[in-house]
Amino acid sequence: MTNLFQPDGKLYNLLDRLYQLLVLNFLVILTCLPLVTIGAALTAAYGTAYRIAQHKECVLYKEYWRQLKINFVPATKIWLGILALGTGLFFALPFVRDYVLGNKVSYYLVMVLVTVVLLALEYVFPLIAKFDNTLGATLKNALVLSLKHLPISIIVFGVNLAGILLPILLPQGFILWLFVGIGLVLYLNGKLMNAVFLKYS
Repeated sequence: MTNLFQPDGKLYNLLDRLYQLLVLNFLVILTCLPLVTIGAALTAAYGTAYRIAQHKECVLYKEYWRQLKINFVPATKIWLGILALGTGLFFALPFVRDYVLGNKVSYYLVMVLVTVVLLALEYVFPLIAKFDNTLGATLKNALVLSLKHLPISIIVFGVNLAGILLPILLPQGFILWLFVGIGLVLYLNGKLMNAVFLKYS
C-alpha cells in the first residue's frame, strides 16, 4: 500500500499526470485567448505533450513557453491561412450551396474533400512541433500522413469530436472538462501522433 505514494507508485504517477494535464490545459486556454495565437498554442501543447508521453524530464510550463517561442511564426502563419480559407468558404457557401446540394455527385465529392482536409489538418500543428520543415512541406506531409495512417487519423478525429461533444452532452461535467478536457485531448492526440512520427524520426 505504501508503494502507492512512492515516486514510482501508481497513485503518485496518476496524480502527477493529472497535475500535468491541469497545467497544460491552463496554458493552452491562456495562450489561445488572443485567437490569432491558437495555432502557436496548439503547437506548443503538442510539443509539450510529446515530452510528457515519453516521460522526459522537464519543467512543464518552461517547456511550453519554449515550444511556443520557437514555433510561433510558422504555426501562426498556417493558422492565419486556415482562418482566411475558412472565412472565405463561409462567405462563399450561400452562393455555391445550391450547386453542391442539388447534385449528388458534387455533394459526395465535396464531402470527401472536406473529410480529407479535416484529417490532414489534424497533423499540421503536431508536425510543426515535431519537425523543422517549410510550410509547404508541412502541409504536404500532413496530407500524406493522414491518408497513410488512416486508422490513427480516424481515432484522433474521434478524440477531438469527443472533446467537443462531451461538455455539450454532459453539461454536469463541464467544470471538470474546463480544467482538464483540452489538456487531455491534446495529450491523447500527442501520444497517437508521436507513435506515427517515431517511424520517421
